[in-house]
Amino acid sequence: MAVATPAAGARESVRQKRERDQELLVWPDLVFVEFICAVLFTITFVVLSVWFDAPLLNKANAGITPNPSKAPWYFMNLQELLLHMDKGLAGVIVPTVLLVGLMAVPYIDRSNEGQGGWFATPNAVRIAMFSVVWSGVWITWLILWDNQSHVRVWHNLPQLWGNGSWHWKWPGDKNPFDGWPVEGALLPIWRFIFLKDRLSLTDPKGWSWSLPVPFQPGSGPHDGRLDWPQDLEQVPLPLNGTWLFHWGRPNGAPGWFQHVYWYDSDVNIPKITAEYIVPVIAMVGLPLLMIFILHKLGWAHTVRDAMIALFTGFIVTYLALTIVGAAFRGKSQNLVPPQRVPNLDSDPHIERQVPPPAGEYVLMDATSGRTSSGGVYG
Repeated sequence: MAVATPAAGARESVRQKRERDQELLVWPDLVFVEFICAVLFTITFVVLSVWFDAPLLNKANAGITPNPSKAPWYFMNLQELLLHMDKGLAGVIVPTVLLVGLMAVPYIDRSNEGQGGWFATPNAVRIAMFSVVWSGVWITWLILWDNQSHVRVWHNLPQLWGNGSWHWKWPGDKNPFDGWPVEGALLPIWRFIFLKDRLSLTDPKGWSWSLPVPFQPGSGPHDGRLDWPQDLEQVPLPLNGTWLFHWGRPNGAPGWFQHVYWYDSDVNIPKITAEYIVPVIAMVGLPLLMIFILHKLGWAHTVRDAMIALFTGFIVTYLALTIVGAAFRGKSQNLVPPQRVPNLDSDPHIERQVPPPAGEYVLMDATSGRTSSGGVYG
């Protein structure tokens, strides 16, 4: 009888049998612990529900919009994102990319070394702490910057020194190059450095520049100069049927084609820059810069190190957005201190319709103008 033997030089890959104390079985090791935790969790919630009432309000009324109107706490981070970028980007694209990225982590980091262990690489603790500080500082600064909080602080600095009668002017509102030969080139750079917030890119008073051009495709007067943002707010799309090459609306085409075809369509480049490009640069560029710095410091050597840094930053950003949305967003989603966030106990009219006070009403004949007592309402 022929017996198959391993080829010469080949190593056997037979897994060694492990002892019972080296194994972790689903039953009873895992399921029993999960059951005990579930029972304790349920008992805790029952006790809390006896002592504390749920903050339930009146029945939903489509005619009354709460102010502020907030999502459940587990979606508060997404609601906070809606304030800083386009709604489709914040509500659909970003969550989808994050979920796909989290699912792809095991396929990107395929090393078996240190699996199942906390901080399993030599520099994991330092990397995680660096990522906590890096992500926390940047997410806090970006939220404050997009709210123009730094501008208000700058204006009110003299009040801290007892000079409440005057305010400092924001450097971006000044023109230190007035009369210079290169004023037109230096002033946009100066104002970009001191940009007040993301939406200032769409405001001529926030950031603007002008260039001489022989051909001007967008909106605004065709005066031989390309002005940001006015001339770029309605830039026609190529082959839209109304720019360069003209043809009528394709009414005879199938319905699906008429829906997807960009006939007589244009793009708003300043708005795309503020709503898409700037947020994407922040979300992609800052994590990559963090990995680059960790690599230069000699801390991040492996894919596992990079995954630890990125996942830690994701958790910090998730928590920061949730806390800001829940504890620092007041009426009209304005950024306010926690004590100024409306509370149901102190402001019970947030979602309740207050009926008008009781009073009398009169009936009037539209033709004769005679009146009669109508009764009491309320």
